[in-house]
Amino acid sequence: MRTLILCLGNERVSDDGIGAEIGRVLRLLPLPDDILVKVVPRLRLDLLDVIAGIDHLVIVDALAAKAAPGTCTVVDVTQHCAAVVASGCCHSNDVRDLIHLAREVAPRGSECSITIAGVQADHVDRYDAPYSQAVLLARPRLVDLVLLSTGAELKIRLLAEASFRETVHLLHDVSAPCDWQETSAQAAGVQ
Repeated sequence: MRTLILCLGNERVSDDGIGAEIGRVLRLLPLPDDILVKVVPRLRLDLLDVIAGIDHLVIVDALAAKAAPGTCTVVDVTQHCAAVVASGCCHSNDVRDLIHLAREVAPRGSECSITIAGVQADHVDRYDAPYSQAVLLARPRLVDLVLLSTGAELKIRLLAEASFRETVHLLHDVSAPCDWQETSAQAAGVQ
């Protein structure tokens, strides 16, 4: 089963960039060859060919639903494109249009299952602002939910958790950047 984890968001716009942050973490994990991670600030038509050739699409994005900031959610939207909008996905219109176009491009292809995984944003309208504390604290949970939705092995999930434990001191300073390559290498030594 071929899976694409599509991580959306602009890191220059406060909590909107959380999808890209999660994508960087996922790229450093030893994921199986059949799981591809792409990080994009917004959806583009050149992704159609990639999406048309996969079995499972996982979209990681900030959410703008009516929930407490930091709340993580995973929703299967395979059957209804309207569910994309209901999920609260910050890029819901783009996602819905891209899914519709992908189905038009490969109408006879196998049906792709579609999952949206996200975290409720506190703010997505502040340019050059750091992530909110609630979203920063939700990162380990969101990474785990994304990995669960792909069927990733427990070993990979534990490696991701160890990476977050190594960087717990960074949570006290919300503006501090995280060197995921370094923390992933340290966590790999824990195995």
